[in-house]
Amino acid sequence: MTMRRPYQIAGSLFLLMAVLVGWQSLTMKFYTHLGPGPGFFPFWLAVALGVVSIVMIAQSTFGPSEPMPADFRPTRGGVLRMATVVVTLAATAALLEPLGFRLTMFAALLFLLAALGRQVWFVTVLIAAAGSFGAFQVFDGWLRVALPTGVFGL
Repeated sequence: MTMRRPYQIAGSLFLLMAVLVGWQSLTMKFYTHLGPGPGFFPFWLAVALGVVSIVMIAQSTFGPSEPMPADFRPTRGGVLRMATVVVTLAATAALLEPLGFRLTMFAALLFLLAALGRQVWFVTVLIAAAGSFGAFQVFDGWLRVALPTGVFGL
């Protein structure tokens, strides 16, 4: 068995994502009197993703095919780690508005680092605090990008 089919599937999914992002970006203003509008960068990123996806599909279809590695399919532990990340992302998306950015990201980072990482607990807490409270300060405080604060004001 070769790696041709997985690359074709991945390239097709990325191409589909590029088309969806590009289509959505066209519903936004492309350019304003101040400069690039909210649809400018998503449009060009979708174009770049689409080009790379087409190249990936073409290379996997017409190029030489390499054999599939014996360990291509994930182990049970790998599947559990992937499921942990996906469930944590879904919970983060659901809790972002009610709890706010700082608390939600702190809990998500703390959980992911503890579940998937191998560092000591003190380092895990520091990284989670920097990634949540520090990122909030940078974006909300300095760059004035509004992030959700939640019911607790955090």
